[in-house]
This record gives sequence, C-alpha cells and structure tokens, in this order.
Amino acid sequence: MLECDGAFLQQDIESLANYNNHIMAARTVAFISLVWSENVRSYTSRSFDKPVWRNVLGNKDMQKAIVLAQLALYAAVLIPTFSDMILGLDGTIIGWKGWVMALAGPVACLVLCEVCKFITAWQMRRYQRQLARQQPAPMKDCKSGDAIEQKTSFIQNENRNCQD
Repeated sequence: MLECDGAFLQQDIESLANYNNHIMAARTVAFISLVWSENVRSYTSRSFDKPVWRNVLGNKDMQKAIVLAQLALYAAVLIPTFSDMILGLDGTIIGWKGWVMALAGPVACLVLCEVCKFITAWQMRRYQRQLARQQPAPMKDCKSGDAIEQKTSFIQNENRNCQD
C-alpha cells in the first residue's frame, strides 16, 4: 500500500503515474522481506522447542550461508543494471520506509515461530508426563530388594512368583 500511494486495486495501481516504479518498489520490498524472513527462519528452525537465542552462533557454516545470502540480497537490489533491468528490483527507490516495511516479515516470522515453539515445548512436556504416569512401578529383585528395570513380561511374571 505504501509503495503504491494507497492504491489497492490493480486498476487503480495501473492508473498511477510512474506505475512501473511503484510496482518495482513493491516488488523490491517484498523480495527484501522474503530473504530476511528466510534468514530468520533458518535460525528459528534449528530446534522444535528451544528458543532462537540458544546457541545462536553455534553453527559456523550456517553463519557463512547467512552472510552470503545477505550479500546476494544487497547485490540483487543495489547493483545498477543487474537489479533494475534484469531482476526488476531497485533498493534505491524504496527509501527508508521501504526498508523498515520489509522488516515486518522477519519480525512476524520470528514471533510466530517462537510462539509455536512455546506451544510445542508445552505439548512435549505434557506428553512426557502422560507417558511417565502410564509406566508401571519399578520391580524389585527378590534376593536383594533393589529396583530393576522391567525388560519383558517374562521377567515381570517371574518377579510375581518370587513374592510368595
């Protein structure tokens, strides 16, 4: 909306002066937001239940890949002729508002992924507690009275016979 002067419908956007520049600016903001969101997603998807800030810089190869993705992004939107004539992008025409607007995608990605992780961690803990409640009480060795791990129903039956 910002990049198209508030126009919403396609016919209204096409009637704007400098229609192609408006479309290029909107496309550029969307592209920047997409690349930033994918980079944020690469950090958030390292774990299903641990927050993004846990060992955030632990994978050096991932850091290299993120840096390369950022360099490719800025090359794609800022190198003249390559960005505007070949890719149809132009990072110079979006201004600071376009760059700030592009942050909406990665921020939303981060927040939604972390909320999902919180829910997943809660579900995992609940499921583990449910499994623990379903476990039978530990068996005791007839001779020593020590708790032993239950391996098979045969051992369980043998243990019952021992209690007579």
